[in-house]
Amino acid sequence: MAKRYLHEIDLMRAFVILGVLAVHTTSFFNALNQDMTTGYLTLGALITSMHYTRETFFFVTGLVLFITYYRRPFRTLVFWRKRFLLIVIPYIFWTIAYICFQGALNQGTEWTFAVFWPIIQHALLTGSEYFLYFLVVSIQLYFVFPVLLYGLRKFEKYHVWILIGSFLFQLAMMWFNKFVLDYYNPVGLPRVLVDLDKYRDRFVLTYQFWFVAGGILACHYDKVAEFVRKHGKAILVTLTIGVFIVWAHYFYDRLVLGEYEGMAELVLQPIMIPYSLLVTVVYWYAGLSWSRRMAWPNWKPFTSFVKLAASTSFGIFLLQPFPLYWMEYSVNHIDRLGIPTWLHYCLWPLSILFVYFTSMFFSYWIGKIPYLSYVVGQKTHFFRKPDAASQPG
Repeated sequence: MAKRYLHEIDLMRAFVILGVLAVHTTSFFNALNQDMTTGYLTLGALITSMHYTRETFFFVTGLVLFITYYRRPFRTLVFWRKRFLLIVIPYIFWTIAYICFQGALNQGTEWTFAVFWPIIQHALLTGSEYFLYFLVVSIQLYFVFPVLLYGLRKFEKYHVWILIGSFLFQLAMMWFNKFVLDYYNPVGLPRVLVDLDKYRDRFVLTYQFWFVAGGILACHYDKVAEFVRKHGKAILVTLTIGVFIVWAHYFYDRLVLGEYEGMAELVLQPIMIPYSLLVTVVYWYAGLSWSRRMAWPNWKPFTSFVKLAASTSFGIFLLQPFPLYWMEYSVNHIDRLGIPTWLHYCLWPLSILFVYFTSMFFSYWIGKIPYLSYVVGQKTHFFRKPDAASQPG
């Protein structure tokens, strides 16, 4: 069976990565506010409602992997060689690049192998540099994907029950994460359990539902797509209600239960599972709607933008720490001039766009350089086959 290209996934990638940068930029702006003020709580609620991005990305990853391999011959070693080449190289490169960047910012840093080698080792083992947890989870997924593929093929007639079970298990894990693990002191446990507790936000099992849901959607893609198209308006209304529920949940946690900001905003909590799924479905619905119009003459400029943003999204994710730093540096200096509050908040959307388009610009041009393009997940022309048309997972 020929590989299938899902244009709707391009739109999802283009705008979910914008959501990622919006969260990181908004978090910086909120850090400048005083806790429990109106501005602080308003941005806190907004950030919480934007905390669907990692789940959506992992859902898309599972969807693309299964749409590519579910009904085609699969060879594990060939799969691993292809996937790890495109993710391990960026992971190692950017880990070292981030460490060097931080070393350059910290005056007085000793630039010796003895200083940097232990830092690099720890960072590579834990994914602790900036936002590289995403690559760590993806590497783990590639290891277990052959087993997931075999399981969904073997038990195809039980997909509904597998999805329900996976969803309930995800809810249970998120409840356990927020209400047990965040209050539990793991001191005294075996080292492996201590590490699992410490790095649970970058452990593949933590996101199992999103890979399973993406995979099952791939197996029944056209049937589910038709259902979503028919009920698009109802889904949009439900999302609107869902946003208000998430905001109310945040304010209840902060103002009634007295939870601190990090706990109220927590990505890995039960309410974010149905909410993130709903947002993901809306993104997919938007992509499906756009894919039907993408070739229309009046849609071509937008289509060109989506294609560019989607093709550079992996690089945007990896490059974002640098424009984020310059954005934070610039805003801090502008604020010191004593600008009015309204002007400060006007800088907020401009800052998001600055980080987004700056990262996109450099990701695009790095992707054009042979060999170096691998650091943004792009194959060079030296290795690309003429008929290659699959979407990267």
